[in-house]
Amino acid sequence: MLKKLFKYEWKHFWKIPASINIFLGIITFIGVISLASPFWSLDLAGIDIMLGLSIFFYVLAIAAGSIAVTVCVAVRYYKNVYTDEGYLTNTLPVTARQIVISKLSVGILWSIITGAVVCISVMSLIYTAMLSYEDVDIIYELLHEFPEILIAFEEEMGISLPLFLFICLIQLLLNNTFSILKIYTAIALGQLFARHKVAGAIIWYIGEYVVFEIITSFMQRVPSMFNIFSPFAFSTGYYYYDSVGDYLVPSMLGSIAFSLIFSGALYFLTEHMLKNRLNLD
Repeated sequence: MLKKLFKYEWKHFWKIPASINIFLGIITFIGVISLASPFWSLDLAGIDIMLGLSIFFYVLAIAAGSIAVTVCVAVRYYKNVYTDEGYLTNTLPVTARQIVISKLSVGILWSIITGAVVCISVMSLIYTAMLSYEDVDIIYELLHEFPEILIAFEEEMGISLPLFLFICLIQLLLNNTFSILKIYTAIALGQLFARHKVAGAIIWYIGEYVVFEIITSFMQRVPSMFNIFSPFAFSTGYYYYDSVGDYLVPSMLGSIAFSLIFSGALYFLTEHMLKNRLNLD
């Protein structure tokens, strides 16, 4: 049944986020064509201002597209579970767990797809700009120097590049999961309000954001707190790291642990509210 729910969710949700990503692709194509043209090399009055405005609107479009997908994920969950549609959804022969997991899976997948589109878009424009105006082929340079890059990276980070990228992938996946679950939990807790449930969900989300930002800020200091016990720190009064990886990798692992623990807590709270405190007034 979970597989059927996933297919149903994907079928009824894909059109809007797909349209947003197509829009981002069109913006990227226009940007690449524009940067590849000799127009920006012309000695025209105000061309620097035009370039600045073009970059501004590009960044605005990319940010708006990313936010729009997140909003779509939130609206889809709210409408399909806690509005009139919820009467049908919650009378299906499925469990609360299956409902949450199916919607969460689709939401995570589209968040990752959108993130990948944004990254490709930015890298495409950077590559085009470097090739057009600096006559530097970044891809060629990276491939040519790749063995040296691997060695230098491991010396500086204290960890191999493939393992580092794997940790980044896990962190990205958990961060996306955590972000969506914060929204789901806020929507579920917003139903505790007798009236103005959407406003209640927003209030809960702001509260979650503040609390988790405080916890995150504390967690970021943990590697430094452990490192003060090194002899160098005691003798100089400063934190000392042999390499960037001494700080960055523990911070990333701490972020993974943080996201995993609190994602689990938010998931079970969301499921509990849907199963035991459902309110479709």
